Amino acid sequence: MDAHTHAQHPLDGSIQGRPALPQGPLDIQKPGDCLALVRHTFGRLPRESLVVIGLLNGYTGGHMRIDLTPALREPFSSARLIADCLAGEGSSPAPEAALVVLIGDGPASATQDEAWRSCLKALRIMLDSEYCVRIVQAWFVCAGHVRDPLGADPRGDALPGRRIEDLRVPTLGGLPGHTSRRESQPLDQAAVSFLERAPAADPALEVLLGEARRQHEPQSHEGRLRRRLEAWDLALCQQLDAGEHASRTAPAPREGTRARTRQELRADAARLRELLGQLHTGFDRDLLIPLATLGLDHAIIGLRHRQGVEEAPMDSAEQHMLRRYAASFLGETHSRPDWERVDALEAVLGDLVPYARAAERENLLCLMAWIEWARGRGSAAGSFIDRCLQEFPENEFSRLIERLMQLKGVCLWARVKQHSWSWARSAVPSAD
Repeated sequence: MDAHTHAQHPLDGSIQGRPALPQGPLDIQKPGDCLALVRHTFGRLPRESLVVIGLLNGYTGGHMRIDLTPALREPFSSARLIADCLAGEGSSPAPEAALVVLIGDGPASATQDEAWRSCLKALRIMLDSEYCVRIVQAWFVCAGHVRDPLGADPRGDALPGRRIEDLRVPTLGGLPGHTSRRESQPLDQAAVSFLERAPAADPALEVLLGEARRQHEPQSHEGRLRRRLEAWDLALCQQLDAGEHASRTAPAPREGTRARTRQELRADAARLRELLGQLHTGFDRDLLIPLATLGLDHAIIGLRHRQGVEEAPMDSAEQHMLRRYAASFLGETHSRPDWERVDALEAVLGDLVPYARAAERENLLCLMAWIEWARGRGSAAGSFIDRCLQEFPENEFSRLIERLMQLKGVCLWARVKQHSWSWARSAVPSAD
């Protein structure tokens, strides 16, 4: 299940039964443009899926994708889930209309058409009766054909429909003033893409890292954990600073890379040991979630509590922080997390890929599964879960995330539009 809460693609043309929308590059009445929008949102046309895209004031809004099989098996339960996520509490600004696409692998048939229309009917009833959201466009896509079950397209409402290869399906770019996004990558290939774009290991650094791993650490376990959390906090801050600097400056001409000194390599190896040390156990790994989403102070409060180390009883402010610390794991803080730090966490984890071994790599993949679930990208989370279980079949954390997706569906952060990762990414940068 995937949730994209604020894509902001401008639309062109009129919606059936509604006034013309503001002029823009996309005409949602054309099946080719609708397929282009879905493909752009999810990287490609997802397989066996029910996709719903919200529309408001000439722009797309919330996006939902769920697997088609359960949607056909329990159409009203699935429709309620989609309607609540798309237009329910926390969805403001809620859509006024919706575009629906059902995508299957098998060829069209009368039996399939009946089942798909029943699913569409349940969705129409739930969206319209509960939230006054009209389905103004619907498309059935299967076996290389697309058809219009609402009958607005006289050439494509009968089985099997119009051939997709005969349509003009444009390639959508980014919005004006926005940098390109990673949405062109298929979400179900997120783990492969993440691992493939990791930098190559530095052989000299690997040798020194091996030496650093073997060095004795005299500090207590609590002291080591606190020091490592501070090292991670610094790494996230440095990642944010580097990203902000890169966005404000023009790329410098490339010159020959200066070879690092032995002292610099040793410093890098010591830093890597600290960062990788946080990935040795599930206890240590979990602390990185509140560290990224809430900040170092919340992670330290959680560390003290879980270790039973209390210098004095917690005051009310610390107790509030502890509650937020606990709520961060399920995205139930009822406030927007620090998505920039979460993105920085992903970047630092990517830099660690070539040096992570055994439990370090296992917990790295676990964190990436959690990050994608928190973002509302269930397909991407699933790709990391599959990769983790492929390499580490006994991993329990990945199975827990998988269970969370089954029981809770979309993370609450992703369901509340203005708290979501996709909303934060769509914000127009300040002219300053």
